[in-house]
Amino acid sequence: MTHHKPQWIDAMLYKENRGELSATDEEGDESATEPFEFFVPFLFMRPDAADEIRSIFHNFVFVKASQERLRAIVESEWNKSANMRLRYYRDRSGKNITITDEEFQQLRATFLNRQLKVFFGMPVDTIGEMAVGDRVTLLIDGWKGKQGKIERIRLKNGLVSMTVAVDILGHTKSVNFEDLHDGDVIFADHDTEQLLTGNLISNMERPIATMLGHYFRKNNADVKRRDFPRLNRYLSYANIQVDDENEQKRFVSLMLLCATMLGETALCDRYAAQLIEWLSDEKEVDNVADACMLIALFVYTRHPAYRDAAKAFRKAHSDCPSILGTFINKVRDIPTKK
Repeated sequence: MTHHKPQWIDAMLYKENRGELSATDEEGDESATEPFEFFVPFLFMRPDAADEIRSIFHNFVFVKASQERLRAIVESEWNKSANMRLRYYRDRSGKNITITDEEFQQLRATFLNRQLKVFFGMPVDTIGEMAVGDRVTLLIDGWKGKQGKIERIRLKNGLVSMTVAVDILGHTKSVNFEDLHDGDVIFADHDTEQLLTGNLISNMERPIATMLGHYFRKNNADVKRRDFPRLNRYLSYANIQVDDENEQKRFVSLMLLCATMLGETALCDRYAAQLIEWLSDEKEVDNVADACMLIALFVYTRHPAYRDAAKAFRKAHSDCPSILGTFINKVRDIPTKK
């Protein structure tokens, strides 16, 4: 239900629940005065709640009661005579929204939880291209077993932090849980689980290196075609937010390799421009992230200077991770442009 003054409606529902405002109706229907449970979420929001959350749920009122009791409240004299009335919350077709007791308890627990980071938004099925889209089942307290959709992924120190959206209120809105990790969800897809569990960049690097070998191998068309679904999957994660600068360089390098093997010219140009900009800011190649950028740019441009610089870096740094050597070996025999 909705009302524009949370403090006022909270006080009035408290009185109504105690029987101070309504009496048994003319036909003696005691269900019109039976006790009920209600919750006004705005009164329990954290002081640091985002303005959009406070705006969305400023008007919401949850009332757990029979249909007869709800109708008695809405049609009561005190509600009819108020300047602003308590009204049913409806979907776009005008249908009154009712939710299960389980969802009511989940939402109330979520609003009262001071540790859980959440925000609310549009239903997940109407969110556009920014959604990653992988389906998961929540394991967090109060919402265990509820299915949701990964909306955003953030990468910090190589590890994934997810925002998962779950439809609520008759699929008219979603509750979005922030900062979830692989232990907080069960992935619906095995490949997604392997990718998003542990260090994301490391999980992507070796398969991409293998597919890079397929890409430049002659008479291997069938294998290349089998690689396309996985390359598309990896490229679908391009909007991941990466906090660390060096991790961001390695991540964009991987996206350039995927886009190159898929023939996505516009994406290639964008990623290459970003890598070239980063390299132009460096006085010299002095870390693994820079060497990864050189490999990706070589694959895209075929200019030998990029590959030669990466090989020189590896030769000068015997402690390089083995994956860099793997990439260099994969591109060793690629024909170059003059």
